[in-house]
Amino acid sequence: MTASTATPGVILPATPSVLVQLGILLGRLLRQLVVAPTTYINLMVSLFFLAVYTGAFGASVGFEMIIGADFLTFILPVSIVNASLAGAIAGQLLVDDLESGYLRRLQAMPISRIVIVLAPILVGALLVLTQAGLVVVLGVVLGVDAATGLAGLGLVLLLSLMWGMAFAGYAVATGLMAGNAAAAQAATIIFFPLVFLAPTFMPRDQLQGWLQVAAALNPTTYVLETMRGLLITGWDASQVASGFAIIGALCLGATLWAARVAKRTTSRR
Repeated sequence: MTASTATPGVILPATPSVLVQLGILLGRLLRQLVVAPTTYINLMVSLFFLAVYTGAFGASVGFEMIIGADFLTFILPVSIVNASLAGAIAGQLLVDDLESGYLRRLQAMPISRIVIVLAPILVGALLVLTQAGLVVVLGVVLGVDAATGLAGLGLVLLLSLMWGMAFAGYAVATGLMAGNAAAAQAATIIFFPLVFLAPTFMPRDQLQGWLQVAAALNPTTYVLETMRGLLITGWDASQVASGFAIIGALCLGATLWAARVAKRTTSRR
């Protein structure tokens, strides 16, 4: 109803601001996460890998001579990156709403479609950040001493947040394209080759042949190397800038892709 046709004296309900809409949806999704067992499984997996990797290679003096650092500090970013799997829950949450019909009800409300997509992406990213923070705290307790101090640890967590948002955007887009939660979960399989086609256990210059080429093309490489630089080497402005630029572009691209897929999907329903 426009202002020219409105009945005099009748006050129409105002559409909530974008921030209010986002806050309402975030609250609902966070309540779902608290009671979901899968929320905690990925954290346990990340901590398990950290313990296994450190137990297997942490006492090897020769290995530490090759990597040029304490093994725990070198491998800590791998556990942080493993936590990015939690971002996949964003796709599952949105697809669950699609399957249950709740997404259709949301569309009938005065809620922006961008907010409908952004809320699960932010929830996935916040879950990644929380899990990454716990992994970092454990690393510090076990003896990790960041070369760049607390500021460097803060940038490591910011990188994990951006990586989480990128992975969450990817999960939302692929989940909505497939149309079911199982497919959204299966889409995370791509994460495992990305981890093992990166300099996970060795510096990139120690990799050989095709694996070195694959690592150069793999965005996971730049997440790991930027985190390791902050933890081990110290401040390197060019490395930090290039790392954030690559991950920032990936984060933006994944979020825009998710928004476009969501707009096309919801317009058909």
